[in-house]
Amino acid sequence: MNKKTVFQTVLLVALVGFGIYLACGYFKPAKIEIVCTVHPPRPMRVRPNSPQAKRRAQEQNQFNIAFGFPEKYPLKEIKVVRLDQFTTNKYALPVWHLISESNSTPTKVIIYGQGIRGMHLALKGARPETLETNVAYRLLVTTPSTEGECDFKLNGVPETAAR
Repeated sequence: MNKKTVFQTVLLVALVGFGIYLACGYFKPAKIEIVCTVHPPRPMRVRPNSPQAKRRAQEQNQFNIAFGFPEKYPLKEIKVVRLDQFTTNKYALPVWHLISESNSTPTKVIIYGQGIRGMHLALKGARPETLETNVAYRLLVTTPSTEGECDFKLNGVPETAAR
């Protein structure tokens, strides 16, 4: 074999190896690991006949849902959708949708329905919907370099509201 054939063989093996390397997804960024925890709401001390007591009684069935990340990420988009709608329609209407136009503050924990510095609601004037029990939801998180998702479901009524 002459030098030209050896060079072409080595080049071919290198290109095939690089193609396999790309196909295996080694250049894809790792997905964000998201931990979901569901907490009953914290009781507030209010006078029994005040307007705050009536509002608090309506909010007693609402859960506090926290999503945690392994490190701080500058978030680009946060979306919560019903899982049954999302599996059939990639563009399902979200129940909560935040976006960042420029830079959001890197954060390690988000709580459903609460604002994040540097992010705003995708639709002006929209509010996060109250999550239903026994319905599966999916949280979709996008950062400038990676993304992640987490499925969660609210089971039953919190113990504080069952009194």
